[in-house]
Amino acid sequence: MRPTRSTWSPVPSESDPAATVIIVNWNGERWLRPCLDALARQQTARPFLTWVVDNASSDGSLALLETEYPSVRVLRNTANLGFAGGNNTALREVTTSYAVLLNNDATPEPDWLEQLLAPFDSPGTERLAAVTSKVVFAPRFLPLQLDAPGFVPGGADPRDLGVRIASIVVDGEDITSRVLWERLTWGPEGEGAGRFFWTRPSGEMLLPLPHSTGPWEVTVRWAAEGGKDVALSWEGGDVSLPVTGELTEQSFTVATASPVDVVNNVGSIVFTAGYGADRGYQDVDAGQYDAAADVFALCGCAVAFRTSAGRELDWFDDDFFLYYEDTDLSWRLRAAGWDIRYEPKAVVRHVHSATSVEWSPTFVFHTDRNRLLMLV
Repeated sequence: MRPTRSTWSPVPSESDPAATVIIVNWNGERWLRPCLDALARQQTARPFLTWVVDNASSDGSLALLETEYPSVRVLRNTANLGFAGGNNTALREVTTSYAVLLNNDATPEPDWLEQLLAPFDSPGTERLAAVTSKVVFAPRFLPLQLDAPGFVPGGADPRDLGVRIASIVVDGEDITSRVLWERLTWGPEGEGAGRFFWTRPSGEMLLPLPHSTGPWEVTVRWAAEGGKDVALSWEGGDVSLPVTGELTEQSFTVATASPVDVVNNVGSIVFTAGYGADRGYQDVDAGQYDAAADVFALCGCAVAFRTSAGRELDWFDDDFFLYYEDTDLSWRLRAAGWDIRYEPKAVVRHVHSATSVEWSPTFVFHTDRNRLLMLV
């Protein structure tokens, strides 16, 4: 049985809206205001509707929507149907030519919707099913190069290691969980207060910055196998700091630097084993993804569908709940002869894993399960 839904709230008075923007929400009160406010600032001549699907939130989401956003239609599910089922709640009711999905933790640039829908107007795009956005991480980042003498622990551990980092703080704010350093570290080890990351001897980390202009005070809590010096460098500066076999804190000041945007997704790809991946993930945005391109798969964070194409395939598979549902739909669209395009001018800023935790048991279960389900 399908969960019951609310009657709809007032909608903007424009006639014949071109698109319906759908936002799925589950206990995302803190993200809704910046998301919806950014939608209200869209610079487009195309009338559009805004719908929020609430997956049985227990926070203040519904009260916020009712009091501050009366023109937003709210569709209330009586259970958490996840990303797939939540979006399907709205998608199966859409009557506009285009259905647009936007994560509740994403904020679009002012011309995002116009740029996202524009490719559908081009000649020869009758089989264009979806246009996927350029998704960058919400903050701007400081690229920080680390170089340290390496060592191999030996025995059962053949890794080449640099230093063991327990925490990084910028201007008094602990940013450890938001540092982008998958290419520098070997991943998290330990749990709780004892969690740490071994780095490789050399590589780059990207520090999210709390404000766009310096100076920034950076404090690193770290250790190594013994005493040695670690070199840290950034645009316009560098420092050499000692590290010992015991956890200690070292601080330094970055007086000035040019913060950068970092790519979250510019379309998705699938490897031969069926694993999906974000194209461009954690690449510094240096213009290398500024050309529109056909891509294998869309990213459900911020995408526009031709409604007739999605309806032909009955939208997402409800069984996916969350993760891989967008790649599965992309595969089915392409198998049916539809195209998917990446549009670099349609930019959103995304708080990655704001409403789900990467590498949590839920994340691991659904990504592994749904990858296999997609391949069946």
